[in-house]
Amino acid sequence: MTKDAESSERLFQQLDDLVADIIDRLASDGHGTAIVIETLQDVLAKRQLAYDRDPDPAEDIVQEPSNDWPAADRRRPDEKE
Repeated sequence: MTKDAESSERLFQQLDDLVADIIDRLASDGHGTAIVIETLQDVLAKRQLAYDRDPDPAEDIVQEPSNDWPAADRRRPDEKE
């Protein structure tokens, strides 16, 4: 078995164990197993769409509004001291 195949198999097993745990916990909380699996599929599909649109949203630059306009340091008339 190649290193990539071993790595892929190990990843599969880790994910399988985590998913089984998630399903067991939510089923124990009263959700039906079939509903949990169906909802998990929906969640994964939505995550895949989001990833396809933007693989790393943390890299996005967000332009924040500036507070360096002339009146930014003055109190508003309706503000108490």
